[in-house]
Amino acid sequence: MNEHAIALQTLMQKEALNPREVKEGVVACFFSINRDFVKRRLGDVPVKEVDETLDELITIVFNEHQIDPENPSLSLLKKAELVLEEQAGFEAEPDLLVMHKEVIQTLFSRAK
Repeated sequence: MNEHAIALQTLMQKEALNPREVKEGVVACFFSINRDFVKRRLGDVPVKEVDETLDELITIVFNEHQIDPENPSLSLLKKAELVLEEQAGFEAEPDLLVMHKEVIQTLFSRAK
């Protein structure tokens, strides 16, 4: 299990999450799913390359949506998540998209 999956698993065990934890969960979910997605689509690509590309995309989208790293707005985070989801192209792997959406929905539902 990779570091993002471990972080996500830890957050998913909590009954309530603050907005920063929701943001961390969203990011961890994207990294975990994206690694599987890229492996299915392109084969063995170095994880560092996959993560660097996704990190750049997340940074751009979060900046465009003015996501505060410490106290993110949940409504802005939801908008940014939808943009990231669209740009990531997970719809090409329906089972990964379903898993991703379930995790994201759970994270937002636990926001307090």
